[in-house]
Amino acid sequence: MSPDPWSAILDGFERDIALAVSGKVVPPWTPPLDAGPLPASLADRARRVLDAQADALAILNRAKHDAGTQLSAIDAVPSGPGSDRPLLLDVRG
Repeated sequence: MSPDPWSAILDGFERDIALAVSGKVVPPWTPPLDAGPLPASLADRARRVLDAQADALAILNRAKHDAGTQLSAIDAVPSGPGSDRPLLLDVRG
């Protein structure tokens, strides 16, 4: 079998990784129906793509964590004019 179908599949994975880490929407993935086994000549590239996917997942998980931290900080700030918390604290006394 020619490596062309697998080259296109790996190209698609690389494109999706780039979209994901840039914050863009990644289209849903549909598994190929007739690609056959991965040719040995593309095994190193497939490993690199797999490593890139793991790196992208780590980047996205870190961004998710950071966003959650920021949202928690925003939620901790009192809002509205009716807040019953003091705005200033006199430490001199």
